[in-house]
Amino acid sequence: MFRCIVIEDEKLARERIVDFVQEQANWRVLACTGEYAVARELILKHRPDVCFMDINIIGGCGLDLVAELNKQVSCCWVFTTAYSEHALTAFNVEALDYLLKPYENSRLLSVLHKVEKVKNSQNQRKTLLAVKSVGAVDFVSVDDIVWIKGSSNYVELHCENKMCLHRETLSNLEALLDPTKFIRVHRSAMVNVAKISSLSSELGRFSLLHLTNGDEVKIGQGHKAQLFEFLGLEA
Repeated sequence: MFRCIVIEDEKLARERIVDFVQEQANWRVLACTGEYAVARELILKHRPDVCFMDINIIGGCGLDLVAELNKQVSCCWVFTTAYSEHALTAFNVEALDYLLKPYENSRLLSVLHKVEKVKNSQNQRKTLLAVKSVGAVDFVSVDDIVWIKGSSNYVELHCENKMCLHRETLSNLEALLDPTKFIRVHRSAMVNVAKISSLSSELGRFSLLHLTNGDEVKIGQGHKAQLFEFLGLEA
């Protein structure tokens, strides 16, 4: 059984999510509210699998609440809002998804499926990579990786202050990493979404990612739609 809490200050929007989730097999809504202080207590008490979080809630900001609780609870955060400009901030606090209002029930259902997939596979995901070099093995935390560049049977692991070569294909590594944290943005590149600082455009189209270590990564045309949907933006 997957457990859910809904934090939404609009009564109709809150009831819509609650009703839809409770209609799904293996899902249960534990609680709902539109108030910051109450939401904090509910999340810490129930520790749900997923929390649907509006950004503008009574008494505070959903982004601030997630930033506060992120290290205290293991929860999938899904933001629900009418404003696209908060998407990058949301993913910097490790949001699973970003629902732009108005959204279809099919979009909501896809989020529930994503939560199920994450929770079912969470224990199988790599959190540490053993990188072999001559006479030594370095251990790299996947959370420290900013982005990954594929090159034949090797990948370059770009961190904040270093780069390591790791003998693995990009496709194989992609299958081992948490899909809520790493996403393919080019046929030869993946990024840690929490390390995206901004987007910029070339010829009027957003096509360049600026990362926290100062690197820039181009967005491949074939991956743009998926990336922008993941970030809650329009391609």
